Parts: sequence; C-alpha cells; structure tokens
Amino acid sequence: MRGIAVSRQSIAALVLIAVIGIPTAIVVYGRSAARDIAVSPGAAAAAGSAQAAQTSRAPASPAERALERARKDGKYAFLLFYRPKDDGDAKMRDVFDRAQTRLAGKAAFVSVDVGAKAESRLIEQYAVSKAPLPLTLVMAPNGAVVNAFPKAVDEKTLAGAFVSPKVAEVSKALQDRKLVTLCLQNARTKHNAESRRAAQQFVGDSSLQGQAVLVTADPAAEAELLKRCGITGGLSESTLVVLLPPGQLVAKVAGATTKEDLLAKLQAALAACGSGCGPSGCGQ
Repeated sequence: MRGIAVSRQSIAALVLIAVIGIPTAIVVYGRSAARDIAVSPGAAAAAGSAQAAQTSRAPASPAERALERARKDGKYAFLLFYRPKDDGDAKMRDVFDRAQTRLAGKAAFVSVDVGAKAESRLIEQYAVSKAPLPLTLVMAPNGAVVNAFPKAVDEKTLAGAFVSPKVAEVSKALQDRKLVTLCLQNARTKHNAESRRAAQQFVGDSSLQGQAVLVTADPAAEAELLKRCGITGGLSESTLVVLLPPGQLVAKVAGATTKEDLLAKLQAALAACGSGCGPSGCGQ
C-alpha cells in the first residue's frame, strides 16, 4: 500500500469543531459534528495539546499557575471564562463558588476575566474571545479538555463532568492531533491476540509517520467510552475503533483483522474527505 500523505496544511489546520462530550458540549469522537455541535471552544481541542507545550516567553499568569498546580496534584481543573457584568455572569460565578466548596478535593477552580491583559495568553490559547460566555472548560489531570459548557450550567452538571482515565487518554491523543486506535478487549472477548496484533502493527506502520497511538481498554469497565464511540451492548469479540482528529470515526472492526485491512479503511476515509486530510486530521 502507498504511504499516506500528510500535508503541512493537514497538520496545521485541525478542524476546530471538537471538544469533547456529552450533549451539553461537543463530542470529540464517535459522533457527527453537525449533529453534536453546540459550542465550539474547538479551539479547546487544539488547546489540549498546546498547554503541554507552554513556552517560557513570559512568566506564567495566575490562572496558568493554578492550572499547572492542578496537573501536578493530579486534579481536574474547572476553567471559567467570563466577562464581568454580562448576562449570566454573576449567576454562573455563584454556581462555580458552590461547586468549588463541594469538589475542592477533586478539582481546582480557576476563573478568568476575558478582558484581563495578564491572562491574554490563556485566552488566546483557548480561543474564547468569540465563544458564548460564560464558558466553563473541564480539564482532566492529563491536560485534555473533556467537557465544555457554554452559558449556564448547574452544580450537579459540574459534579458529573469527570470522566474515566481512558476517556481522558483518548481525548488527549485526539487533541494532540494523533490518530487513535482504541482496542477494546478483556478476558471474555474472542480473538484478542489477532486484534491486538493488527492494532499494534497498524499504529507502527511507517505510512502513519509516527502520528498514531494505541489505547487499550476493558469494555466492561468503560461504558461511557463505548457510548461515545457509538457502541451499545456488551462486546463478545475484541473490537478496534479507529479515530481521526478531531473525532472522525474511521472504522469499527470486531474480531480478527489485519493491519492491511485497517490501512485500507483509513485510506478510504482519507480519500472520502477530499480536503487535504492526513493522519493528523482533516484540513478545512
């Protein structure tokens, strides 16, 4: 099979339609963007990877330092962008304060006034200047943005915004513009060895130019992850789910398969895109 071309444009121009999510946000993988998009801090998808590469051009801002402390402590971070005196601002910050009292042991709560010059780098990083405000981003300890809530959100919703480590791992890889091969298997699924071998050979294929990662998860322990990938019911066979950033479903393959079959499915998906796509995502 010919190598899969990756243009500079496809690497630089991640389609900014994805964050992650459940119905209040944007699903990062496993669903149609047209159906799921409700707000596009899609910028937040790119931001998930950008925060891992913060530069030393200037001292970290107060909010950046708070986010870094949360990551080091293995905590989630709830990042609220707001504009003072806007509709809903006072109410949302009140919700934020109450949630902080309840969830302080699990998460850091960071508020950012979008007019604050000291926070301009963070505001630009998450491209929130045109987003509906207030906007709350939920960040896993690995830096992935795993939920995004525009406008009003209640305390109960914030308390339920945590995700499993595997959901965060898949989200982070997609936000880092990596092709993700999710291998779902456990002791009860069939064809584990064949499926895993195909997945390992696929992500290691030279045509993918090091742009792919393999994530293995137990389907019995990952109901949310399966739901986000459009899988319902239990799995009797090892299943591979291949995802292009920002969340395009390339293939779901149950049972024994081969590297060649997976590469063919990827090539077909890239050809169907028709706009300069590569393993790092689709160009606009």
